[in-house]
Amino acid sequence: MFSRLSLLTRQQRAWVALYSLSTGCTDRAEILAQNAVTEADLAEFIDSWLRLRSRTAMRNY
Repeated sequence: MFSRLSLLTRQQRAWVALYSLSTGCTDRAEILAQNAVTEADLAEFIDSWLRLRSRTAMRNY
């Protein structure tokens, strides 16, 4: 049986965690655990997440 996390790449899970953190979810450790990512994963993928958010914002402008 596959978990929902197994369907997402590490990058996608980091993006989900970064989005959750950006919305004001404050339990950082819980968000990392729920998405099976580390602080290092967040650091690795934050630039691509920011580019993704920027493209989305420009599309809605």
